Amino acid sequence: MEFSISPMMWLLAFQLTLYACAWGVCSLLLRESRVAVAHWGIFLLLVGIGLALVGARDDSRQWLAFNGANLLVLTGFAAMRRGTERFMAAPNSDREQLLVLLPLLALTVLFGPDKDHAVTRVTLAYAVEAYIVLRTMWTIRLPLKREFGRPAVLVILVPGLLIGLTFAAAALRQMLNWQHPLELQRNLVGNLGLVAIFLAGSALFNVGFMAMLMMRLVVNLRQASQIDPLTGLFNRRALDQALELAWQGHLRTRQPLSLLMVDVDHFKRVNDTHGHAAGDQVLVHLAGLLQRNLRVVDVVGRLGGEEFLLLLPGSDESQATVLAERLRQQVMASVPKANASTTVSIGIAQAQPSDISVQMLVARADKALYRAKSLGRNRVERAERAEQAGLPPQPEPA
Repeated sequence: MEFSISPMMWLLAFQLTLYACAWGVCSLLLRESRVAVAHWGIFLLLVGIGLALVGARDDSRQWLAFNGANLLVLTGFAAMRRGTERFMAAPNSDREQLLVLLPLLALTVLFGPDKDHAVTRVTLAYAVEAYIVLRTMWTIRLPLKREFGRPAVLVILVPGLLIGLTFAAAALRQMLNWQHPLELQRNLVGNLGLVAIFLAGSALFNVGFMAMLMMRLVVNLRQASQIDPLTGLFNRRALDQALELAWQGHLRTRQPLSLLMVDVDHFKRVNDTHGHAAGDQVLVHLAGLLQRNLRVVDVVGRLGGEEFLLLLPGSDESQATVLAERLRQQVMASVPKANASTTVSIGIAQAQPSDISVQMLVARADKALYRAKSLGRNRVERAERAEQAGLPPQPEPA
């Protein structure tokens, strides 16, 4: 049965060029993983052009159609590996790639397109392509599983391994037929199978990596909706969710649950005197200080303005008081130099049997914070003392 492989080569080249255009548009529109996405676009474009040149080969044996095609395809695979490693934050392999590719690229340039060098050229090209693909799959296997789980491993690694092994088998096939060049433009059954596998593999590669890019974007968007952009802490929305979860856990286990309400004293004065940039510096500094003093199970977030909330599961009021006093002293000792007078007031509340919702706990912590400010600021007050004093929650005094 006779067939021509050239139409399949042109089809594959067209498919890869379309994929390259899609990744190029993505690299322009998306900040996320832009470098990796651009590398994938370059990979597909170079391989597509290289395969188009293979489809245009004829008996004149032009250097560009033979040696040039090999150069483009090999450079494209190197770009694929580089982009994939950056996407997965895997170790950089630029030096290794240069050590492997430079000698081969030099030989490809020096070799003529004639049949005398065809077997060596084909063997080396397939062998290096197999090496790049298999090394890429090995390098990203663990980061891939950690970030995206087992399904991503199957979707990405399995097709990648099949393509790499197919290239290795093609190199071996050429070595075993040293007297007969098995160049890709020849109408051979083995070449037909290679092109078919490449068609399927390139489709799976693009679908798989596009899916992972979208998953990463969704995760980042979800995180962005829960993170305060200035301090990097939870925002009010995320704090509300954390409070409700902690409250439900408290009801199930009856373990202590305490809150700290932290407010920067005279923050308006800081902004008016030193500028809003200095005020932002104070908030960022305080956010870092709070994070460094918390346990893994604790939660800290910015309620808004200069007010922060610390959620302490498993801590009673006395333990929370010790932490609050330590935080107050650390703020005095470590605020930025431009705002050396900055202090904080802290209100503390522990969940009580009479609380019917977490909002009651928050309200008592807020009442304790108001008492701390009413008594002169730069101090720690507990909800119990605030309630005994009969002070209702009110806005901060001017």
